[in-house]
Amino acid sequence: MSSRYKVVFIILVLIIIALVLFLIFRPKSPDADKFVEVYVQLSIAQMKYQDNPQELASQRKKVFSKYKYSQKELDRLIKYYQKHPDKWVQLWEGINERLSELIEKQKAQPSK
Repeated sequence: MSSRYKVVFIILVLIIIALVLFLIFRPKSPDADKFVEVYVQLSIAQMKYQDNPQELASQRKKVFSKYKYSQKELDRLIKYYQKHPDKWVQLWEGINERLSELIEKQKAQPSK
């Protein structure tokens, strides 16, 4: 009987190890909300400073710094969504919604 418990114990340990390894190394879904905000801010900077490449580069750095985001993370997210095209729709809906919020906020503020 003792050897039977050892086998069950070893199997349980192997299952737990496999589960832990799976959780550690599984592909992670990126933070879509953070991406939406970064994308929107980068898009605004692109429109605002399209004729001034130096200022655009400076603004891009500020956006990445403010949101603790990097170009690498942006690229990783794009690769993730290339593998999951069905999720692009949700992402673009979030971007459109955020842009609409900013437009409404801009309209509500009195002109300076």
